[in-house]
Amino acid sequence: MTEITMETLEGRLIAQRKLIALLLARLPEAERPALWEYLAERSTMQDAQEDPGAVPTAGVGLQVAIAEEFRLIAEEAQRHAGRNPQQPRVGEG
Repeated sequence: MTEITMETLEGRLIAQRKLIALLLARLPEAERPALWEYLAERSTMQDAQEDPGAVPTAGVGLQVAIAEEFRLIAEEAQRHAGRNPQQPRVGEG
């Protein structure tokens, strides 16, 4: 089996993110608020830690990466939909 480089994996991930974002942005406008809410909820890691200096536990890196990917997909989808990704999300101020 051929080894896949990190550069190849990153390229594939970026391509998939862009395609997913475009597909999400093309959903009917009435369905988008629920989508923005779904993405907003998942783009912030919920670790329940009060101490910002706390040592991360095993698996936290993966959770952070997943939350970051949801954030990036949301921003890309909002750009495609003509929204400013910096606007407050549904449920925020």
